[in-house]
Amino acid sequence: MVSGGPRVLGVSFLLLAVSVGCTQPVTEQRIAERADVAVPSYDAGPDAPDYCAALAGSTAVLGIPEAVGTLAGDPGNVGAEVDLTAAIDELRTVLDDVRTDGRPGLDDAVEELVAALTAARDKGLTDTVRTDISSGLDEVGSLVQPTCRFPT
Repeated sequence: MVSGGPRVLGVSFLLLAVSVGCTQPVTEQRIAERADVAVPSYDAGPDAPDYCAALAGSTAVLGIPEAVGTLAGDPGNVGAEVDLTAAIDELRTVLDDVRTDGRPGLDDAVEELVAALTAARDKGLTDTVRTDISSGLDEVGSLVQPTCRFPT
């Protein structure tokens, strides 16, 4: 006498279904799409400086942590270096707007962040560069928030 026939069949079917679901090709899996802008609901308002809209519209700046993390584990990763280049380009646009607006403290902070990102891309990611990037992101964020009032 065979015991548990239907139960064994049910467990086998469940294991088969799970294994098929887990082995689905990557090309068929759903991939999360990146947002078109950093802060889609942001309305700069009439008195906000241009750099607020430039930062809100940024997509590459949001990718800095991921690019830095990739470079930490895979030095010389071309994709991460390209992502850093895009962030550097966006931040240079922000820097031009900041200089036009006359914010010397923010000017210095953005310039130092650009320098740290450039060093990570061109010379490699050292502990010092990683700290400079982290500190730079914190400093720029704290300096722009009172003026730009991004949603939190």
